[in-house]
Amino acid sequence: MKYLGYVESGNDKCASSVVLPDFPGCFSAVDNEQDLNSSVQEAVELHFEGEEFDLPTPLTLGEVQNLPDFDYSGVWMWFDIDTDKISTKLQRVNITMPKNILTKLDTLATSQHISRSGMVRQLVEGVQ
Repeated sequence: MKYLGYVESGNDKCASSVVLPDFPGCFSAVDNEQDLNSSVQEAVELHFEGEEFDLPTPLTLGEVQNLPDFDYSGVWMWFDIDTDKISTKLQRVNITMPKNILTKLDTLATSQHISRSGMVRQLVEGVQ
C-alpha cells in the first residue's frame, strides 16, 4: 500500500530524513537517499513490532499538504509499504507435517497451556 512520506534532503553533516504522518511517531533517516525505500519499510516494521493495530487509510496528497507540521523545505514522496509484513490480522492456514512432529508440537503446546496455533506463533517469533 502506498503512503506519503515527508522527505528532507540531507547534506555532508546531516542525514536525509523521512516522516510518515499516517504512522504518528514513525520516521527514518539515511545517509544515502537511495536507501530511503528500504529504510522506510524497516521503520514501519519496527514502529509496529509487537503491536496490534488496524492499518490506517493512507492520507491523500491534498490532506498532507495542509498539515501544519510539514511546511519546511522538504518534498512529499510516495512509499510502497509491504503491509503484509506488519499486519497482525489473523489468517487461517493449512500446513502439512509428519505425525511425530505434530505430536511433539501438541505436547509442547499442552505443557504451556496454549493452543497449537499459539505454539506455532511463539516458535516462529522465537519465544518459548
